[in-house]
Amino acid sequence: MTEGHPSVPSPPAPPWAQPPAPVPPPPRKSGRGLWIALGAVGVALLVLLVGSVVAVSVYLDRSSSSTAAGSDEIDALLAEHTRALKERDLAAYLAPFDPADKELVARQTTLFHNLTKLPLAEARYEEFGATTDTEATFDVRVSFVHRFEGMDPTPVEELYKWTVSRAGADAPFKVTAVGGALVDGPARDMTTYYPAPWDTGRPLHVEKTPHTVVIADESLRAEAQRYAPLAERAATEDLAAWRAGGVDATVPQGFVISLVKGKKELGSLYRTTKETPAESGVAIPVPPAGAIDGEDASAPEVGTSRVVIDVADEYHFTKGDRELEIFRHELAHAIVNVLLKRGPGATALDGPENWVVEGFAEYLAHGRKPFTTSDRTAESTKILRSYDYRQDLPGNAAWKMEGRLSYHYWLGHSAMSYIAERHGEQKVFQLVTEHYRGTPIGDVTRDVLGVSYADFEAGWAEHLRSAAR
Repeated sequence: MTEGHPSVPSPPAPPWAQPPAPVPPPPRKSGRGLWIALGAVGVALLVLLVGSVVAVSVYLDRSSSSTAAGSDEIDALLAEHTRALKERDLAAYLAPFDPADKELVARQTTLFHNLTKLPLAEARYEEFGATTDTEATFDVRVSFVHRFEGMDPTPVEELYKWTVSRAGADAPFKVTAVGGALVDGPARDMTTYYPAPWDTGRPLHVEKTPHTVVIADESLRAEAQRYAPLAERAATEDLAAWRAGGVDATVPQGFVISLVKGKKELGSLYRTTKETPAESGVAIPVPPAGAIDGEDASAPEVGTSRVVIDVADEYHFTKGDRELEIFRHELAHAIVNVLLKRGPGATALDGPENWVVEGFAEYLAHGRKPFTTSDRTAESTKILRSYDYRQDLPGNAAWKMEGRLSYHYWLGHSAMSYIAERHGEQKVFQLVTEHYRGTPIGDVTRDVLGVSYADFEAGWAEHLRSAAR
């Protein structure tokens, strides 16, 4: 489930042109809304801060060719690896990795130094699924459970796949390859959560504020230092707005934010995108520990979010002055992501209405000001006036219609402005919360606003045209 933010307002289609066919939203809500298939995860990470308590255990489901002694050796290897990280013993930390693979050793060396910079309150490794074993080489799938101090409401889970081999029965195990692991089954989608920023093989710079951890490549140190105060301001303002909304729900009180330079990297942290993303930023929901395999139906779908923002984006950074807007937008997604509840068997179109998802993020991004203050207004008004019939709120299937994405964001923003003006601002937060929790939008308007969806939409449409004249 990723929620993005389009970089620039889309130009209106020529009035003589036939509207293009709707483009259905991708399985994870990037510019389209808040939607993910939360099962797929992979990333691996051996992490521990001084003072953190880390328990490591990998249980291998081995074939008859394996021995209990071998399993014990793996446990001992990982226990020693954890000790080495905790005690900052680089030589011992690198000992399990094949010394003949210089690139592998170099990446693990960088990983070791990166991990020591992260403010983690919890970190442990647990079994995830079965292990495929042969006589000489086998794969170990390990779940890394971790929680950033003050940022994550609950521990979350990422996966590694280690390839382990030994030269002979009495030889020590050696890790010959490290990568991300995917899960199988209906919950799997294109997100793998690998590589995380600390896995890229490049040194990290970390800026910590009361409500954010800002992570960037060392090459972006200046940008991290420049934007960390802005990220803190966005977090403070969004959280204050949420508290004023009066909703009884546990949400994150801090945020882990990665800064990148360029769309390619925007689409390759914590996920694998099929196409180069067009958005400026994204808030990627991460499942809580134990939820990836879907065995616990009562577990929440989202434990926390990882925000990634492209500081090379022209609209918000290099040619615009909208940095605060993009931070507030993505952190708004990160606040409500944890409320998501779709139920088993849900598909990409079964999530919350995108006009609710993106409208709420736009509402907070613009400091809860009326939608007419948005930079999208000029182009969107032209599109609105080109319609000869009453405008409806866009459905999820048509959300990413070519030439209409920015306009749809604007319509979502206008709906939130209408609710605040007509019913009071707290109703905005109540409506968003109940819809994220799985209540159909028609039931939400009746229960929260006291009107049917048809009457709500008719009132909104009248307000839209009146305000946008």
